Amino acid sequence: MKKHLSILALALGMTLSFAGYGQQKIGHIDAEKLLQMMPETKLAQEQIETYGRQLEKDMTDMEAELELKIQQFRRDDAMMTNLSRETRTREIQELQARIQEYGMKAQEELQNKQVELLTPIIEKATNAVKEVADEGKYSYILDSSQSKAVVIYQENGDDILEKVKKKLGITE
Repeated sequence: MKKHLSILALALGMTLSFAGYGQQKIGHIDAEKLLQMMPETKLAQEQIETYGRQLEKDMTDMEAELELKIQQFRRDDAMMTNLSRETRTREIQELQARIQEYGMKAQEELQNKQVELLTPIIEKATNAVKEVADEGKYSYILDSSQSKAVVIYQENGDDILEKVKKKLGITE
């Protein structure tokens, strides 16, 4: 008898669990598309590109300086003393090392700039998605962006992109 009651309780619990599952509301949004539509993203991208071009220009200037030093070294090589040759060789090697270090730091700086500029935009979009989810009483909002591949099939979900765009004031 106890065994039958246990099985009955387990079956009832599973039935209630599945019944509750069927009532969950699921939505999806192409988060990449949303971010691309936000005017703040376009402005941030322009700022990142400008910053990147400045870093690239600085690197190009350093490389031009190195090339000039190498040309001068080759031109003067026959008339240099050993001490002068060692000194100039060391200068060229140090400049090459500085250029390499600058390149690594420039990449890091560019990534930091991207994070600095894009994080508030992503937070704004995320907050808008959360507000729409709360208002629509969604249990789950899935990212249907192509690169994420989180949502493979979406028959019974609501696309909330238009609602989030409205919440953010995007008219595209």
